[in-house]
Amino acid sequence: MPKGRTSTISSRSSGSSNRSEGSISGGSISDNIEFEGSGGMIGGGGSAAGSGSDEQHTTEQLNENLNELGTIQVQIESRTRGGIETVGVNFREEPGIADVSSVSGNTYEVDYENETCNCMHYRMRETRCRHIDAVETAMGQARRSNLTSSASANAIEARSNLDSIEDQERDLILQDQFDDEHFYLDNMDEFEDKLRNGVEVEYEYDNVLNGSDITFGVELEFVGGNANAIARDLYNEGICSDPERLGYHRRSSNPNLWKLESDSSVSSGSQGGELVSPILKDTPQTWRNIERICEIAKRHGATVNGRCGGHVHVGIDPLDTARQRWKRLFKVVSGYEECIYRAAGGDNGVIRRGYDHYAMPFRNKALMGIQSRITMNDEHDLRNMVGSMIATRYYGLNLKNISENRAKTVEFRYFNGSLNPKQIQANVKLAAGVVMAARKNRTRDIQSIGFGVSESFKRRGNMVNNFDETNSRSSKKLAEFLDIAFTRKKDKDSILNIFSKTTWRD
Repeated sequence: MPKGRTSTISSRSSGSSNRSEGSISGGSISDNIEFEGSGGMIGGGGSAAGSGSDEQHTTEQLNENLNELGTIQVQIESRTRGGIETVGVNFREEPGIADVSSVSGNTYEVDYENETCNCMHYRMRETRCRHIDAVETAMGQARRSNLTSSASANAIEARSNLDSIEDQERDLILQDQFDDEHFYLDNMDEFEDKLRNGVEVEYEYDNVLNGSDITFGVELEFVGGNANAIARDLYNEGICSDPERLGYHRRSSNPNLWKLESDSSVSSGSQGGELVSPILKDTPQTWRNIERICEIAKRHGATVNGRCGGHVHVGIDPLDTARQRWKRLFKVVSGYEECIYRAAGGDNGVIRRGYDHYAMPFRNKALMGIQSRITMNDEHDLRNMVGSMIATRYYGLNLKNISENRAKTVEFRYFNGSLNPKQIQANVKLAAGVVMAARKNRTRDIQSIGFGVSESFKRRGNMVNNFDETNSRSSKKLAEFLDIAFTRKKDKDSILNIFSKTTWRD
């Protein structure tokens, strides 16, 4: 069972509680074990048929069978050790309780009916931990080895139901990311043609981020225009929180809406400013609002120049405190930062002047992150790692918010400013694609649930691990970056169209 990180970073900020990587939402481990004739679900309340005493009998019978097994050795993915760890699981006589013994010598109590644990990870964050995963894996091993067969026909039915649940979880791991398995590295003639001539790209409203539940935010700097008039029109349309431009980083009257604030780098008198989004998700309304914001801002005279940036924040929930995912993020940035800078040129064709102050190269810092040996158990460890790497927010990849325990986001500061909805959408796609690649591009199967990672994802994972640093500015490098960051050809084309209009940085 993969780790369900339900209450971290972006999801906490947005109030969502979606589990990542395919865990079954809305129920405990035993919620979905239904016994024929029992009239209910273990730990999940009874149905209209059957009696409470029958249900209690079945629960106790299952618990007795599990208790008789002694210690079950299972393998689970360990974020702390960056690999697979063997732990021992013992089911107590007390229904619904199991003990998990780790290689460190610690023992943790898991209530597998209510999915709680007394480990520090769960107590601090109240989200599914690896010890809960271990108990579920142990139940699966017991089921597969026929050790609970004494429960007769009812247990056979239970095993069938649980096998079905595991199948659902395997499906859920990848259902949020369609993979058409098209690699431009295998179609370089087509890639080169599009790089020369461009690609026709439409502005999208539905499923822009390929099923991802990632959260994000954007900051759109502009010059000129009547800032108060822009704010007023957006306020009247229910998009902006306040009907006038606010002071720099001043709190808005409604954090769920956009705000327009001043910024010394682009504001002059009543002109210029920065449009700052609330926490956003991939919904049609999000993209309609961005389109409308650009339209109204330009109607009132707003433009962008070389001083303007277009920052994209991505919630770090897909990365959480999983050390290997952070390492994959750093490998992507280290290996393909030149490609990101080229995409950041956007409508202007080249990265803006001053990027080496406001969006400095992150490559050397990324190499530090790859080599980091810091143990990562919780957000405190994550902050320590980030704090040891950076001292300023003015990198292309800004992690300062994390080290200061503010907004839990990765900020992509590379991008030029833009009031072109297509360009803004492409910027968000690129930032989200890099983060999701760090989450998804594994090179090994997930043994804890017997899940086989697809060959195309393994290929991407190997590309991340084995990138060639000697030729960072080539069409092959651009194609490789797109193949790593995206699993749909149309998403690759949205960035390839930008590459066709931009050049490498000086």
